[in-house]
Amino acid sequence: MKLKSQNKLAKTKEIAKKCLSDLFYQFRKLIFEFPFISFTVEKPVPETFGKAQYRFITDRFQRSYYRTARRLLRLKPVLSYLEIHLVDHCNLNCRGCSHCSPLADEFFADIEQHELDIKRLKQLIPDVREIRLLGGEPLLHPKVTNFFDVTRAYFPKSKIYMTTNGILLPKMPETFWESCRLNSISIAVTLYPPFHEKESDLMKLAKKERTTMSVVKNSRFLITTNSKGNSDKEKNFRRCQKWVYCPILVHGKIYRCSRPPYWRFFNKAFGTNVPNTGYADIYDPKMTGWKILSSIDKSSEACRYCTLALENTTTTHAWAISECRREEWDVAIQQH
Repeated sequence: MKLKSQNKLAKTKEIAKKCLSDLFYQFRKLIFEFPFISFTVEKPVPETFGKAQYRFITDRFQRSYYRTARRLLRLKPVLSYLEIHLVDHCNLNCRGCSHCSPLADEFFADIEQHELDIKRLKQLIPDVREIRLLGGEPLLHPKVTNFFDVTRAYFPKSKIYMTTNGILLPKMPETFWESCRLNSISIAVTLYPPFHEKESDLMKLAKKERTTMSVVKNSRFLITTNSKGNSDKEKNFRRCQKWVYCPILVHGKIYRCSRPPYWRFFNKAFGTNVPNTGYADIYDPKMTGWKILSSIDKSSEACRYCTLALENTTTTHAWAISECRREEWDVAIQQH
């Protein structure tokens, strides 16, 4: 009798498992194969729906379907990408820097506040696929390795990168490289024209220190701001999500884009009033991970001050050292 009961229970479990599998397949089919939804991705969507790389689902409606499916399947929210500043200032000061570093005051992130923010973020969104520690120039922070330790402790499975211009890497002590290896930190180097020839030296250094490193070269900058605020908000937002997608955590707030929180430096330098709207406060008692994802998937008034949707306007310039002039950031100056 007991054996029959066990067999019956095993059969019931098998049927339930098959039903859930079929339901899961139908959700996947709805999200990724529905014929009336155009689907554009930068990378192929993985076969396993639960491990899909959310960052590369570039259509906002498809991301909405993805979130809805995860919620219905009682899966936890996933944030595919997040940036965090360790410093605001820089040792290179590129003309038209999108984070306004040449205009920024000297600022070093506080490690205790960083831990509070990361701990709270972990409570809201347990899975952040990729975290980038940057600036400014993050290697200017005297306690940069402490940020590696804390970030890795709370997000043991995330890909963690440190983005740098590479100038200070040859001078970093052995303790820095030990921390990179211990915490599986990958170094992402952006080389600008005065240092393009340093690529091979940096790659040799990374090999010597047994650290993962990638190098890209950049010779042009985007003029990021339209202080008139007359850009197409929705078009800007769509292009931003498709081409850039760079949510950033600043002072306990997650912004959908890295520009609004650092426009405060632009406003202070040039007496403008570009808004910094479009964020979710992680310390709001009513905040949830799903609300954060929903918040960063909507346009805000700040999107009117972006330049991605502008036509017939020069919105890029060749790399140069900044002279801290307004036209380095503001296309509205061209329109006078």
